[in-house]
This record gives sequence, structure tokens and C-alpha cells, in this order.
Amino acid sequence: MERDLEATCAEIRAGWEPTLRIVFDGVFPAEPLLRVVKALRAEGAGTRFHVSSEFLAGVEAAFTRDDADLMVSVLPPALPGLKSYALPELEAMLVAHRAHPLARRRRGVISEEELSEHLLLTVRGSDPRLQLSTVSLELRSTVHLNDFAAKKAAILEGLGYGWLPEHLASKELRRGELKLLKPASGSTHAFLPKLHHRAGVRLGRAARRVVKALTGTEPPQ
Repeated sequence: MERDLEATCAEIRAGWEPTLRIVFDGVFPAEPLLRVVKALRAEGAGTRFHVSSEFLAGVEAAFTRDDADLMVSVLPPALPGLKSYALPELEAMLVAHRAHPLARRRRGVISEEELSEHLLLTVRGSDPRLQLSTVSLELRSTVHLNDFAAKKAAILEGLGYGWLPEHLASKELRRGELKLLKPASGSTHAFLPKLHHRAGVRLGRAARRVVKALTGTEPPQ
């Protein structure tokens, strides 16, 4: 216990906070977060990083429950007193496997009636605040999955169709394994993620570096 306390004091003197908790929406690519964590570890940061993913309203719930330091969300937070930074727009695409009936049809746009005949795959359900063009279909024929890895696997198996972020679908679209569906309501959707932290809490050295790496903005000390 004495050694642990000495180590913690040394970290604080060096400016590194003992722990940093980050929760992000699973539609956001993990790679930018992991790159900055790797860089900080290479610099000798003694901070213990806790990085976890949630989805939609679950992101803010985890941020509050776990008393996390940083949150990346695609939904506007209900929690007051947050400092927010805009992140690059993320594009999602409505796709199906090339052998799926919706992908094999050759005429015109796909009607909502045609879509409703097939399974719509979602990650733990959607949220009306996202304003997805398929929101009216979710009450009819939907399979809720636990994360985007499971959702992508289910789409590639031909189980149904659904929205995938561009960074998860681009390779398979180029190879022709996935096909972009073209309903009248639109085949793409823009997510507008933001990074948040509590405005009244001083960020540690590692947290400030994460904010700067993701947003290009130097947060207040």
C-alpha cells in the first residue's frame, strides 16, 4: 500500500492523473482513441486507462454511473454543465449482403413496404433523436444485436439489412460483398459525434492530450 501511494504521488507530481475513464459510442471508430492511448503509454504516462463502448443513451448513462472523465456521444446529452467539442462527421450506410433479396432487386428505389418484409438489424434498438429513415420500421421486423461487430456479421450472413458506419462497411462495399440499398427515404445518414467533459472539473494531463488529439483544440487547464 505504501509503494502504491508513493507511485500515485509520483504520477501526480509528473502531471499524469492516476486514472482516466473514457466511454464512447460504438458507432465511433475506436482507432483514434487507441492511438492516443498508445502514444501516451509510449511517453511514459502512468495513467491507468479505462476505455469502454456503449450505444446511444447508454453512453451518457455509463458516463454518469462510472463517473467517467470523457464521453464521445452521437446523441445530445441531457446532463447539464458539460463542455463539448464537435468531432468529424460520421457517415452510416444502409446495406445488405449481395445475396440478400433487397440487394438483388434491380428496379428503382425500394419502398417502405418492401423493406418491412425483411429483418431490420439494429444495435440494441435505435433512438428517435437520430432521425434515421428506418425508424418507422423498427416496430415491425427488427432484430436487436449487442454491438456493431455482431450486426456486421449478421448482415454478412444475409440475416437482414441495417445501418453500418462507413469505416466498418467500406472494404466490403468495394469488394461487392455488401450492397448499398436505395430506399426513397435515403441510403446514407450523417452522425454528428461530440466529445464531452464536465465543465467544472480540471482535466489531467492525459485527458487534455486525448481532447487535443481528437478535436485539435487545447482544453482549458
